[in-house]
Amino acid sequence: RVDHERIQAVGPDRAASEWLLRCGALVRYQGHEKWQQDYNGLPTGPLGKYRIEAINATDSCIMYRGFDYLDGLEHVTEIQLQKCIYIQDECLQRLSETKNLQKSLLQLKIISCGNVTDKGILALHKLMNLEYLYLSDLPGVRQKETTVRILQQALPNLELELDLE
Repeated sequence: RVDHERIQAVGPDRAASEWLLRCGALVRYQGHEKWQQDYNGLPTGPLGKYRIEAINATDSCIMYRGFDYLDGLEHVTEIQLQKCIYIQDECLQRLSETKNLQKSLLQLKIISCGNVTDKGILALHKLMNLEYLYLSDLPGVRQKETTVRILQQALPNLELELDLE
């Protein structure tokens, strides 16, 4: 469950970092090359010093319920969702409706998320600044050609890389 008081107290990046790491995801902060994976090793410092730039949710248990933590993130340029069993269309829809992510997100990879269908991929059309989308091993995506065509019409500058059967 999202702790809105915690977000107020420590700021959106710290609160989101705590949620993501508890779920098994990794975060990388602006100006840092190292991925943060240890919850107890989260950096401390003044509010707003550490800003999430990238999220790698490989094998994590992130799910729709926690996506409110993403609302306040203003600097996320890349997200990787790989082998996330709880990620489904509603999550991608929620991601694409997040105002800050519509502005900042440049790269998105969705790999081996079995509950994602064409509907979820099509929902990504609201990520207007998305430059690169990689889709791989998504058995729920059945109308590949149609989905790709619609998405590329909506986002003409998008580089789309597919590895779908």
